[in-house]
Amino acid sequence: MMEEKMEKQQEELQGEIKEEENRLQELEDKVRKLEQIARAVNERYMNLQREYELLKERYRKDMEEFVRYGYDRFALDLLEVVDNLERALETQVQDVDVLRQGVQMVYRQLMNVLEKYGIKPMELEGSVFDPTLAEAVEKEFNPDLPPYTILRVVRKGYFLHERVLRPARVVVSYSEEEIT
Repeated sequence: MMEEKMEKQQEELQGEIKEEENRLQELEDKVRKLEQIARAVNERYMNLQREYELLKERYRKDMEEFVRYGYDRFALDLLEVVDNLERALETQVQDVDVLRQGVQMVYRQLMNVLEKYGIKPMELEGSVFDPTLAEAVEKEFNPDLPPYTILRVVRKGYFLHERVLRPARVVVSYSEEEIT
C-alpha cells in the first residue's frame, strides 16, 4: 500500500511537473513574443528618430533658404521702381510740373509695392497721441485742441500688417492746463 501511495504521489508530482513545464513553456513563448515586440518597437522608435532628425535638418535648411532668398519677389517688385527712377534720371526734363508728375507716379508705384507686402503708412494727424505708435519730438501750444493731439507728422510711421514696423515722429499739442 505504501508503494501504491508512493506511485500515486509520484504520478501526481509528474502531472504537476508536466503542468509546470507546460506553464513554463507558455511563459517562455510569451517572453519570446514580447522580446520580438520590444525589438520591433525599438526599431520603429529608431526609424522615427532618424526621420525626425532628417526633417529637422530639412526644416533648418528651408528656413536658411527662406531667410536668404525669401524676399526675392519683394526685391523684384522694388527693382521695377528702381528701373523707373533710373529712366527718370536719364530723361532731360525742362518742365518742373512734368518732373513732379513723374516723381508722384514713381512714389505711387513704390507705395503700391509696399502695400502689396503689408507695409502701410500710419494716418495719425489729428488723432490723440499714442506712444505705441509714435514718438513725440516736439510740443506746440494750441488752446483749441485737447492736449496731446497730433498736429503734424515729422516722419511717417509704418505698419507691417498689424505690427508697428517704424513709429512715427510727431508734433503734439499742449494747452494752458498743462502749463499750470
